[in-house]
Amino acid sequence: MKRQVTQSGVQWLRLVGLGLLGLLLWRLDVATLGQIVHDADWQFVLVAVALGPLLVLVKSVRWQTLMFSQGIRYRVDKAYLSYFGSIFIGLLTPGRLGEFVKALHISQDCNLSMGRALSSVLADRLFDLYALLVVGGTALLGLGQGSGQSKLAGLALFVLGLTVPLAVFLHDGAFNLAQGIGLRQWRLDQYLSAPESWILQLRSGLLQLSLPWVVVAVILTILGYAIFFGQCYLLALALGLHVSFIQVSYAVALGSLVTLVPISISGLGTREAAIVAYLVTTGVAAEAAFAFSLLVFVTFYVAGVVMGAVAWCVKPVPLKRLR
Repeated sequence: MKRQVTQSGVQWLRLVGLGLLGLLLWRLDVATLGQIVHDADWQFVLVAVALGPLLVLVKSVRWQTLMFSQGIRYRVDKAYLSYFGSIFIGLLTPGRLGEFVKALHISQDCNLSMGRALSSVLADRLFDLYALLVVGGTALLGLGQGSGQSKLAGLALFVLGLTVPLAVFLHDGAFNLAQGIGLRQWRLDQYLSAPESWILQLRSGLLQLSLPWVVVAVILTILGYAIFFGQCYLLALALGLHVSFIQVSYAVALGSLVTLVPISISGLGTREAAIVAYLVTTGVAAEAAFAFSLLVFVTFYVAGVVMGAVAWCVKPVPLKRLR
């Protein structure tokens, strides 16, 4: 009963994003918004959409690189289809189950445990997370009141808040200490000490990553985000926005970061609010900023679902395995 109440609360919480979306539309001049979208140069939008498969290819090669470092051999064509399929499922499921699709694919294709399979997926997502933190955090440093030192300190504390738990998880001494406390206080034997424990398998997989391949993954991440932000800049050009490539990157990075907070469906509402809030500070009209956020949604979510659906048909995972 308690679990049902909790799940119901989570579902209601996701409506916050839709509420934000409705509030934005209520405060905007809808006629002006429609005219801005109507006057957009859709050739730029089509080029941005066409670059989507290239972006996914770069990310697929990065994932394959991380798996190679872990001793997992997985062909790039399979990684490519799996990555696209994960986008499709991730955008359609409230719980963002897309990452599990990737893990299920390599678990099934390479006969690996789920813990080992998830380690490569987690590593892949961490590169994206830290890339967004760097770009989004840099954007926040230039906003608001207060000294640059205080904002930089706040950003450093935020990054450390994500890095320290990971460091503790990977450091032998710290992990052994946490493991001992967990075994004594909460009797978590099946999670912390059993040979088949997915936590131990996940940790083992992360520890297999070697520095040379991590450097390659960093380079591929930079390339991937150059393409991603380039697509977004094309959308800004389509609307004739007077903003720089850097400003567009900042806006989209902030919009991507807020979608990590589980108060929306596929980021609807929270992403738009963050993008509009930032672009308005650069002198862009609220209606034009909202039109830009709509094009971002169409390019990366609607088009992503369509292309991901094709990949899913070619390389599916039984849906019962996602439950």
